[in-house]
Amino acid sequence: MLITIDGYNIATQWTLAPVMDGLYQNLMKQPDIKDRITNDWSDENGLEVLIEPAKVKSNEITCSFFCDTYAKYKEFCAYLREHPIIELFTEYTGESYFLEFLQCSSFNDYRDYNIFGVKFRQANPLNLSIGFLASEIGVRLVTDLGDNLIV
Repeated sequence: MLITIDGYNIATQWTLAPVMDGLYQNLMKQPDIKDRITNDWSDENGLEVLIEPAKVKSNEITCSFFCDTYAKYKEFCAYLREHPIIELFTEYTGESYFLEFLQCSSFNDYRDYNIFGVKFRQANPLNLSIGFLASEIGVRLVTDLGDNLIV
């Protein structure tokens, strides 16, 4: 499954592969809602709640990746420091996620490969866009219905 960051294929640019339960479960989880406005009047029973459409909280998510070399891990972390807001596109969902880099939260070296976590903040989890996917056959528009249109 193709995953890009700012248009770069993570597999070819940084030799990264997602740890599946450390990527999609975090990206696809629906955001929590903000507390509703309430008044707890001392002269009335119960609680008065202002009922209006829910607003969502920002998300902090951790994405985990496999990497084949420490040098590529360092290169990827340097890219994130230089580009604090990234656009992560995944072909699996057909959506782009706009993420703010917060930290490299974990690192494990297993001689032949590394596994590490990157912590991001999704300022507005509802700010998703349909993705444009560049490939050898041209540019495909991936719509929110999952349709692929060759441009």
